[in-house]
Amino acid sequence: MAKDLEQPLTPAQLQPLRAQLAAAATGQRRLDLILDAPNPGALVRALPADELYFTIREIGLADSVELVQLASAEQFRIFIDLDAWRQGSFEPRRALPWLRAARSGAQQDSKLAARLARKMRALDAELVDLLLRDAIRVHDLRANDDPDVEADRTMRTPDNAYLVEFVVDGTEYVAIRGLLDDIEAEDPFKLSRVLAAITWELPSELEETALRWRQGRLADLGYPSLEEALSWYARPPARAAEPPGQPGRAPGFFLAPLAERSLLARAAASLDAGERDSLDLQLITAGNAVLVADGIDPVDLDQVRGAVTGARAMVELGLERLSAGDEPRAAVLLSSTPVKRLFQEGFGRVLELSWRAERLFKGGAAGSRTSPLFDAPLGELLTALAARRPRYQPGVELPREDWGTPAAASLEPRRFLSSLDLARAAAALELCEGLAALARELDLAPSQSDGETPRLSALYLTALANQRLGRAFRAEPLPVRELPAALAALEPLDDARLAARGEAGALLQSLARQRVEELAGTLERAMATPELSTAILLRR
Repeated sequence: MAKDLEQPLTPAQLQPLRAQLAAAATGQRRLDLILDAPNPGALVRALPADELYFTIREIGLADSVELVQLASAEQFRIFIDLDAWRQGSFEPRRALPWLRAARSGAQQDSKLAARLARKMRALDAELVDLLLRDAIRVHDLRANDDPDVEADRTMRTPDNAYLVEFVVDGTEYVAIRGLLDDIEAEDPFKLSRVLAAITWELPSELEETALRWRQGRLADLGYPSLEEALSWYARPPARAAEPPGQPGRAPGFFLAPLAERSLLARAAASLDAGERDSLDLQLITAGNAVLVADGIDPVDLDQVRGAVTGARAMVELGLERLSAGDEPRAAVLLSSTPVKRLFQEGFGRVLELSWRAERLFKGGAAGSRTSPLFDAPLGELLTALAARRPRYQPGVELPREDWGTPAAASLEPRRFLSSLDLARAAAALELCEGLAALARELDLAPSQSDGETPRLSALYLTALANQRLGRAFRAEPLPVRELPAALAALEPLDDARLAARGEAGALLQSLARQRVEELAGTLERAMATPELSTAILLRR
């Protein structure tokens, strides 16, 4: 059997190639750089397995078969570790495309056949058993030489001890048949042993063992356990923690570049080569901790990039806090402080905002997480901040005239990425606190027992309309027949109670004015379907 004769790359040879890969804008460009390299096989095997996996995913498995073929057996196992497991459970059908890619061309090329054989031998026996259990039925011909077979495709073992019935079709059949053929080619009697094991081993035990092997390999790459990953989101410890052990892997290239003008990048640039390598590996671990803690599917590259960007943002926020933005001090901190501590310091800044949002909800003057009192985007901001993993609501960046509109409510929360995000969220929280105080003063704060909470502007307009129609200032739904009179009574909308309450009062006044304009433009529809009115509370 032919052997690969390519020599490993030296660090001096690898460094410029990794830099080119890191600078490449697309997966296709990375693929071209790899295949055009003087020694593509050696380059592939020198790259971190997980980042090679992300590159393959970005390009598409069908268009990057050569990378799978050139990968080492250990890298190939990581591909399956990342792609075929979901929340601790093995999904065999997700592994089959990787088997087909590895086997492509092996029948016609002795070098590819040798690489395939190494990959197949490196697969955990438990994983192979799980793959086969999902795709075949095994009939013991020694116990019954005429079994009931439903499928069209079958095969017998060379010793005629077992009949294999395939329960998969198409490309999945090709992959499983190829796997069995490979086992038989290696050792005809091994195939019978594998099939015998399938008939009596418990799937749960197989999966548990395979999962332990997987977790060990991922830990070597810097993927922490769930417990360790969650600890990154804890408050910073009172005492300085020991630096964590670094993963046994090469520096990255796929997710390596830092934001060019960030404090983190500027401070990192002043580190010596050894300190920079240590920082890079710790940043990899930070990104991996977020992937694990947030349950990110490695297949979703947008989420992977978002997790890594968010992790580095937390490190940056922590570095800003501890260095007060001083670049030389930041460089000293990077060389002496574990990245995990910096991450926790940064996340602590986010937690301070989250606790303020929690206090507003618990105070009873902000509605609930599922039905906030304040108009968009403030209600959505509170909900995002009070989530298990606090998020930033970009709707607060919209011009004030767009607040209270569907556009302000439609933007999806995202991770905090900068101190500017923190400042904007803090300013919006101050408005929420002012509006909560105003809601209490006007007796518009909903009770905790209420279900769906109308927005504050609708409650205010309803109470004001009642008052101007001769009733008490209370947010009780108006009879729908009174809607035209109420609309007329709300002009002008000036209210001294709001004028005296600063920015919060001015905002509520502006939102109420928008609601009146909305109501004037949809008066007939509101009277026909009062239950759909969001500008003012109505009853038939």
